[in-house]
Amino acid sequence: MKLRWTRRGRIRAGAVLAAAALVVGVSACASNDDDTDTGAGETTANADAFPVTLSGKFGDTTIETPPVRALPLSPQDADILLSLGVTPIALPVDRQNLAATDGTGVWPWEATALDALGSDTPEQLNLDAGAGSIAEKLVALEPDVIVSTGFWGLDQAAFDQLDPQVPVVHFDSKANGEPWQDSTRKVATALGIPEKAEEVIAEATATAEAATAANPDFAGKTYNAVIGDFGGGQLAVLASDELGIGQFLSSLGLELSPFAGTLPVDQDGRGQLSYENIAELDADVLVVVSPTGDLGYLTKFDAWNQLPAVQAGSVVSLARNTGRPNAVGFPSALSLEWATDQVVPEIADAVDKVSAN
Repeated sequence: MKLRWTRRGRIRAGAVLAAAALVVGVSACASNDDDTDTGAGETTANADAFPVTLSGKFGDTTIETPPVRALPLSPQDADILLSLGVTPIALPVDRQNLAATDGTGVWPWEATALDALGSDTPEQLNLDAGAGSIAEKLVALEPDVIVSTGFWGLDQAAFDQLDPQVPVVHFDSKANGEPWQDSTRKVATALGIPEKAEEVIAEATATAEAATAANPDFAGKTYNAVIGDFGGGQLAVLASDELGIGQFLSSLGLELSPFAGTLPVDQDGRGQLSYENIAELDADVLVVVSPTGDLGYLTKFDAWNQLPAVQAGSVVSLARNTGRPNAVGFPSALSLEWATDQVVPEIADAVDKVSAN
């Protein structure tokens, strides 16, 4: 038996290429009797590939038959499903997400994807309390599979409570701890469409490569990124370019400053920088994450104001209420293509100011 996934056009979330969308309405897939193919092509989920067993930090999970109703536990997981053409049965939200989206819980790139799929906005699923505390609510939504590659609230107890009832596809090391490409492949395998993951990844990679080719001046320019204020006399600073914001910036040809790699890090890998050492953040371009774009938590320091990049105006602001930090910090194929449109022009402006000075 095969379950058919139909395509109704293409999601355009970036400047160069668009991610193909598979029409599935409010479910993860549609049967042959419910085919809504418009002639734009189709991808099939082969039931012969099931059962499939996937590993994770808290244990293996087995999916016996092709899932029809997919439930994500983080916005990033919702992104992955949408990039694969799957409309989630609910959209996970939390306080930060709701505040940044004026209460809708829908990021701009998700709204674009839902529109391309011809889908209504799914109901909100508030997960501030964690998965274990609302396990009954999750199960009551009747998912065939739960997707949790980016949800920090999943622990061993929650997995043990949920997985016997619904397969839980989750991370190998920690939430948002694997490259988005690997998470996309894992979810696509769970849905029986691994080839779709490769298509999505290839298109997003091509978008980044095109942006890099269009901005050759990015090559070799150094950057540092301040991602928050720990309080107690310490800033949170990007210390690695392997994931999130660093992976995005480095994919464009920029280079994380050598100093960043020398910083002590917390359990989440964030570099810890004392206020008194702010002058060490010297780099060609500085990237700053803040709640609303107000950089007052940095401009109050003379050492910050005296940095050459600050004086040149080579500072790129990523305000949380715009969705930009989430797009690059919790990446997916959809969010990165959107971020290419939104952030790359500002990086180009910052690099131009470096050259001018």
